[in-house]
Amino acid sequence: MSEGPNTVQNEPLNILMLVDSLGIGGTETHVLAIAKVLQKKGHNVIIGTGGGPMASRYKDAGLEVFLMPFQSDNPLYTNYTALLDQTRKLVRERQIQLIHAHQIAGLKVAAQIWQELLVPLVFTIHGMFYPRRRLQSLIDSCAHVIAVSPPAAAWAKKQLGLPASQISVIPNGIDISHFKPGTASSFKNELGMDEKQPLITLCSRIAWGKTRVIEDAIYAVEELHQAEGVHLAIVGSGPDSPFVHALANMVNQRQGYDIIHLTGAMLDPVDAYRAADIVIGTARVALEAMSTCTPVIAAGNSGYFGPVTPSNFSRGWEVYFGDHDFLTLPSKSQLQHDITAMLHGRIRAEQDVLRRLVAAHFRIETVAGAVEELYHQVMAGEIRPRVTNVKAVPTLPQATPSPAPSPEAKKEAAPATPPAQIEASSPLVSVVIPTYNRANLLNECLKSVFEQTYRPLEVIVIDDHSTDDTETVVASWAKKAEETDGLTFHYHRLHRNLGFAKAVTMGYLFAQGAFIANHDSDDISHPDRITQQVQFLQLNPDHSLVGTNYEVFSDDVTQRKKAFLVRYDKNIISSYRAGHHCVCFGSLLMRREVIERLGGLTTFLQGAEDYEFVSRAIVQGFNVQNLRTPLYYYREHGTQRSKEFYGVRSALTSQAVEGEGA
Repeated sequence: MSEGPNTVQNEPLNILMLVDSLGIGGTETHVLAIAKVLQKKGHNVIIGTGGGPMASRYKDAGLEVFLMPFQSDNPLYTNYTALLDQTRKLVRERQIQLIHAHQIAGLKVAAQIWQELLVPLVFTIHGMFYPRRRLQSLIDSCAHVIAVSPPAAAWAKKQLGLPASQISVIPNGIDISHFKPGTASSFKNELGMDEKQPLITLCSRIAWGKTRVIEDAIYAVEELHQAEGVHLAIVGSGPDSPFVHALANMVNQRQGYDIIHLTGAMLDPVDAYRAADIVIGTARVALEAMSTCTPVIAAGNSGYFGPVTPSNFSRGWEVYFGDHDFLTLPSKSQLQHDITAMLHGRIRAEQDVLRRLVAAHFRIETVAGAVEELYHQVMAGEIRPRVTNVKAVPTLPQATPSPAPSPEAKKEAAPATPPAQIEASSPLVSVVIPTYNRANLLNECLKSVFEQTYRPLEVIVIDDHSTDDTETVVASWAKKAEETDGLTFHYHRLHRNLGFAKAVTMGYLFAQGAFIANHDSDDISHPDRITQQVQFLQLNPDHSLVGTNYEVFSDDVTQRKKAFLVRYDKNIISSYRAGHHCVCFGSLLMRREVIERLGGLTTFLQGAEDYEFVSRAIVQGFNVQNLRTPLYYYREHGTQRSKEFYGVRSALTSQAVEGEGA
């Protein structure tokens, strides 16, 4: 749960990282590297996982591994319930403050936990292989999304509709102290090779488009073997392994001895890189190999990039070295040509430069620092998206890069308002509460408003000529307001019943605040609601109205269920253009200028005044956003206005949709 602008940036966090399985792959290696650094920084990192071959490496690193029954990437029924029960228990017992999901089953579980327990959720997009519809239905639960490459970020924006403000590009981190130059003579010996024979190492998952690259490499090495004596080591496993094994056996039988060697997946491939004359790989493999000063030909899931040099390194990053985008399609002839050129033209100094480039931009300490900074921003509700930009060639001649800027230096350079300035500038917020015969519910409403963490507050109750005990209820809260610092209370009883729209408008006219918040008298707000909304508008001067996600309850506010009406970002405008309503009016907080321009609510659309008001604000050019955290609790009961006027809303929506194509 967010703690507002006072979050201490170096405060240790209790973090739950969800990784569905710990197979041998780039995602699992990245999570391990990040978790190790975060743990060294004092954070408590727990790994929730279904287990796998890499679990031992996590435990050896001193990380706590919590086994969970992940059975598929879309857990259902009994399995889903079991996962939720375990995660709830873990979050409560270990006081988890933030969940970071790395695969889609974990995201599904974490999204529900966020809905129930308000634990902020971060998700990392590791590629472009996710089922789009399923991911799209879950992504709105995330406080922020990390993409490991520019193409992955572009995919998320295009396919999922994520705005730039909700996504950061933070790459895979490389442990350059581990992946460093060295010898590995035993690796060739284990393959039965002569030490002088050239070796190409292809490290990859044997699946998807990568299988095409493996096939081309096998045929290219077969043709090069007679002239160059070259061998190929394939490091990896995957669903296409039977095909690759059959192809390798066929080539080896034609040669009469093994020139294609299949090692299977390796927990630590550093010796396979060091022993190689060239590494063929993509994404993380390419970066790890360059860090060992081994020449790299980048080719991967999306296509072919070719030999990586200092001059094209930044271009390689833009396509994630062939994993997420490509320059050309792979072919045996192109691969054969590039292998030959690199075997005869290797320049040691270029490999030193490439290692410095990897260190400058992908060092695990720098990457983990960026992730840690994002965590603190999420906790404070003041996220500033970042994008990793890669320069072509480092200008420093030394082998080690300059240290990364500290979080404090980054904050000083950031365009957003620093937390200290936000805290020092706390403008008055007026909370307008119209009410009519809600005496039995008004106590809970006012209690939640008085318990808001934000100050100063002006609470304005507009009594639309109630005939129950509203005045008595209000009197007790007026007395309490006198004893409450930073809070003023005003009660206005109308001389006759004027209706909801006029009561709200009267409240707007009385309001003195720079910000004006709505609040229905039968609903309840989370204590941090106004703090987070004001903070959002201060950090986003281009927005003027902000609502929040909400949950629905009947009698007991602890028994809430998810609402599906709310939309976010550009989908808000699309929704209203289509005649739909996706901002909970009671949760809305707006700048004073909105009221000054729009006036109050219309009296001509009884039952749909809130829909018309938000639509009018959008037409007038005001930007609207919804916070993804449920900070407003909407009460269902038999006498609420939304049920009374449901037919009006349905008719309006129907007419808007029917007329959309006219």
